[in-house]
Amino acid sequence: MIRLHDHPLSGNGHKVRMLLSMLGLAHEHVFRDVPSGRPQQEEEFAALNPLLQIPILEDGGTVIWDSQAILVYLARRYGPDWFPLEPEPAARVVQWLSFATNEINNSLQQARLYYLLGEHIDIELMTRRGLRVLTILDRELAGRSWLAADRATIADLACYPYVGLSRQGKLPLDDFRHVIDWMERIEAMPGYVPMPGLLGTPPIP
Repeated sequence: MIRLHDHPLSGNGHKVRMLLSMLGLAHEHVFRDVPSGRPQQEEEFAALNPLLQIPILEDGGTVIWDSQAILVYLARRYGPDWFPLEPEPAARVVQWLSFATNEINNSLQQARLYYLLGEHIDIELMTRRGLRVLTILDRELAGRSWLAADRATIADLACYPYVGLSRQGKLPLDDFRHVIDWMERIEAMPGYVPMPGLLGTPPIP
C-alpha cells in the first residue's frame, strides 16, 4: 500500500494527491501537523525525512521525500505519459519542476505563509516576485495549453497548487487570463482533487 505523509493545506502535498488520484492509485494518508511545528512522532518522522518536511511517499520499501521527486517517481513507475522521455519535452518538464521549486516556492508560497501563518517574511519582496512569476506563466501559456508538452505532465501539477492558492497571498491571480484558463483545464481533468483556496472551492475559514 502506498502511504502519503501530508497535511491537507499543503500545496506541495496537493501536487502528489492530484497525481495519485489521476493515476487511480489506492493510497493511505498519514496526517503530519507540520505547520504547528510539532509533527507527530518526530523521531519516526525524521527517520523518513531528516528535514521533517512533507510530503513523504512510502511505496513498499521505497521512501521518497520532496514533492517534485515524488512526482517523478510516481510518473516513471505508474504513469509514464506524465513524464515524456523524448529529450526536449523531458528537459522542459525538469525546467518547470525547477521553476516550481525555486521561483514559485520563493514567492507565491512565501506570500501565502505570511498571510495564513504569520511567518516573518519580506512580503513586499515576495509580492514583487509573485507578480513576476504570474507574468512569466501567463506569457508562456499564451500560446499553448500545457507547460512542457502537448499534453498535461507533472510539470503542470508541480506548478499548479501555489499558483492556484496565490489569492491567499493577496496576489491578483484573476488578472492573468491565460493562467486561469490553464488552471481550469487542470481542474477539468479526471481525478482532479480540490483543495480549500483553489478555484471553485471555499476559502479557509
